[in-house]
Amino acid sequence: MLERRSGAGAAHLGDGGMYIDPANRYTKSERWRLRGTYLLYQVLIHLFLPVFLIVLLLRTRKEPLYGTRWWNRFGFLGPRTRGRVFVFAASLGETRAATPVIHALLARGEDILLTHSSAAGLAEARRAFPEEIATGRIVSGYVPFDLFWALALFYSWHRPRLGLVVEAELWPAMLMQAWWAKIPMFQINGNYTERGFHRDSSRFGGVRLLFWRLYQGILTKSRERADRYLAAGMPAESVQLVGELKFDQRQKEDQIAAAASLLAAHPTGGPVFGIASSIEGEEEALFRVVEALRAKVSPPPRIVWVPRSPQRFAAVCDALNARGIQAAPRSTLLGAAFEPEAGFDWPEVLVGDSIGEMDFYYSLCDLVFVGATLHPMGGHNIIEPLALNKPVVTGPSIHGILYPALEAIEAGAMRKYENEKDLTEDLVSLFRNVENLQAFTAKTGGFHAQHRGAAARTVAVLAPWLEGKDG
Repeated sequence: MLERRSGAGAAHLGDGGMYIDPANRYTKSERWRLRGTYLLYQVLIHLFLPVFLIVLLLRTRKEPLYGTRWWNRFGFLGPRTRGRVFVFAASLGETRAATPVIHALLARGEDILLTHSSAAGLAEARRAFPEEIATGRIVSGYVPFDLFWALALFYSWHRPRLGLVVEAELWPAMLMQAWWAKIPMFQINGNYTERGFHRDSSRFGGVRLLFWRLYQGILTKSRERADRYLAAGMPAESVQLVGELKFDQRQKEDQIAAAASLLAAHPTGGPVFGIASSIEGEEEALFRVVEALRAKVSPPPRIVWVPRSPQRFAAVCDALNARGIQAAPRSTLLGAAFEPEAGFDWPEVLVGDSIGEMDFYYSLCDLVFVGATLHPMGGHNIIEPLALNKPVVTGPSIHGILYPALEAIEAGAMRKYENEKDLTEDLVSLFRNVENLQAFTAKTGGFHAQHRGAAARTVAVLAPWLEGKDG
């Protein structure tokens, strides 16, 4: 069970909704250093603004959504608003993590300004909240560039009552301009990694650490992350452990049912191995894993492979076929509602070339490898497969998902392997011995349910800032 950090309970964070002036957290010399650094940062970011614009323009070639809503980048999300909750969820993962809190805020009657820095985040918001966006409960768009005047315009035009930044973002202008506008800013699902802390501590005399104190409060997922925020200078009474929001994500029942229907109508003839959120740097190793399963397991498991990036969908499919492994994309085998096309037959590898359908893909699988772990990227979301009682395997790199990975390993719901060889050998063993795979699966039961509730705890902490305010 989750335990709250001593001295950092909801009753202490922000003194029950009373705004804490961040200036009180700095010595005189630290204030001068903060302002000087901010001034230099603004000079540099303005100098590089043409480069940012060119990069965005180039990205529109592959992701046209980057070319839309350009006015958002300069401070205007839409018509003038007042008193909404401002949420910044940078990309796809952060948007999914924020979804349970957004649902809880909507249920309280709050309206939302939902912003992103990536096209993937914006697309996910449109998938997750189509009705709320259509009715105006949610105004969705891109976050302004981190320019002092763009953020000043944004806060003046929309005047949110508070801001919620998801996971690990630290944008100086966003925080400085909120301070001067007296808008309380919180980081939710705080995910300050060890790598991030060492980077901030070692560069430029650790000056970046000063900006963390501009947050009114930090609501984080694990004790080790809470300790990093404290080491960065956040007061103990402003850091609270609430748990991982991703455990509260709603499952997509239509996708789960569609997977069950497909398996009933077209049995795979054996177990299914999922490869999820793989990245380019580990694909060669995973090709070898698939080849080993084909050579050493009879009959070999079917594979459902969903690369992390849409740009890798076709590349992975083509590479598998070039190796003599029959692969086909979901888009050619199944219709929009997951109905099998005429003459459907399972390929050796079904490549998931769609976004927002992970519950469907996971529901097809008996065991899931989660990517960015055979390459030193720190790992991607292990919670989604565990929520569907699918056991998880990873490579050695899990520094970005230590919570809840260590807890899942301890519970027996996840296994981490130090190299490709060990991973391959155990996968072969598991798929040769169905009883061992079933025993592994049994250990996932209950793990997800035991870790739910972070969204409710988060909103409970924020409640004093939401009650009796008019923005």
